[in-house]
Amino acid sequence: MGVQMGNVSARIGANRIVPTLPRNRRCFKVWVPTRQGRVKRSTGTADRATAKKMERMLVALGARGQREWDLLDRVESNTLKLSVLYDAWSMNDLDGLRARLDDVDLEHHVRPWTKWLSDRVEPSSADHYLAHVRTLMPDGAPFPRSQFTGPRIVQWLASRTALPRKRHPSTTGSRRTMDSPPKAISGSTKRRYLAAVKSFANYLQEVGVLASNPIRDVKAPRANPARTAFLELPDVIRLVEGTRTPYRAALALAYGGGLEVSAILALVESDVDTSKREVRARGTKTRHRDRIARVSDWAWPFFEAHLKNLTPGERVFRGITRWDVSDVHRERCRALGFLGARLHDARHHWAVRMVRTGMPLEMVARQLGHRDVVMVARVYGRFVPTQQERDRWERAAAALDTQKWGTMGTALGTSRLGLENEEVANIHDVSDFGSSRGGTRTRDPGIMSAVL
Repeated sequence: MGVQMGNVSARIGANRIVPTLPRNRRCFKVWVPTRQGRVKRSTGTADRATAKKMERMLVALGARGQREWDLLDRVESNTLKLSVLYDAWSMNDLDGLRARLDDVDLEHHVRPWTKWLSDRVEPSSADHYLAHVRTLMPDGAPFPRSQFTGPRIVQWLASRTALPRKRHPSTTGSRRTMDSPPKAISGSTKRRYLAAVKSFANYLQEVGVLASNPIRDVKAPRANPARTAFLELPDVIRLVEGTRTPYRAALALAYGGGLEVSAILALVESDVDTSKREVRARGTKTRHRDRIARVSDWAWPFFEAHLKNLTPGERVFRGITRWDVSDVHRERCRALGFLGARLHDARHHWAVRMVRTGMPLEMVARQLGHRDVVMVARVYGRFVPTQQERDRWERAAAALDTQKWGTMGTALGTSRLGLENEEVANIHDVSDFGSSRGGTRTRDPGIMSAVL
């Protein structure tokens, strides 16, 4: 097998190589064995010794040797450079080379994934998912499948930082200070990043790009403690009354109906039922956010006064943005001394106020736009029992102890606890408790809400 310089054949050995092409073309060419014969390919080097080693490699990989036709076919089709094959062969890494050649660029699957998401999540959630994944896979940059691993995702999550704060343009001259160094995002935000990447991994597995989910066992970071900071009703009324229109009506809906800003600004005249004091909140986060919400009695007059100034068919809040509402709320809270109060805390105010009155958690979840009562019970469950309810159930427990063990249940006795004979008689039979196997068979809504 001969080595060629340019397009001129020459032999390495007894005869000397005599190049006849211009000096700018100095790469040797060799004959590559194939299934049908042989083809001439460039070695990519002008070093005679390296070219001769490549020639010996081709002999070892051809018909007289290992018959690595899959790799030689790639050299023949110009999808694999001879120099790359030689590097892998010299390092005894042909299997690794095959794995790299079979690697898939996941960048080409991002756009089909966004279409796949449209049938599974809301459009706003799909946009957030795409933005999160793009921090891992920049748009237009290749991202091989071999790098989509659990350890890579863990390192990526650990390196996430908060976005820089948006600054309003200065009207009195630039006084801009240096930006603070980036800080790590919270655990709850990292969970949203991980959820987006796991959704992408599930899509790749469904379409056959991944044989298994490589990030299935990546544990989500711990979520932030649930925030339940809220203002009491007298402070809320002070806040709403002192706000200028039309923001006064918007804040009345936020505090008096537990509505999010996006649902408030999406209201049109047909969404309002003045006879029932209800509005249709067209939330955008999930499909459960599209619901009918009842506005509290104290808040309805503020909203009704704003409705009188509208023309038929007009949007309820036209010409204002969510940022405007947030800025007005922040200024008003600062003026009243409510430091740290957020606009989102208005939902907490409504929920806590309703839970305290004994409203079933299912109705609270429905008004807030949650799928079920799990989150409501976890966040607001601490506000369910009142002191009166605790006293009531303590008296019931003492009476039950008296029935089962005499005076062993309490040192005060049933009469000292204020339990009447009729109330003792209404307590369930002891046999019901003995056969309940640890469950609760009562249909009392107070007990069931406390259990939730």
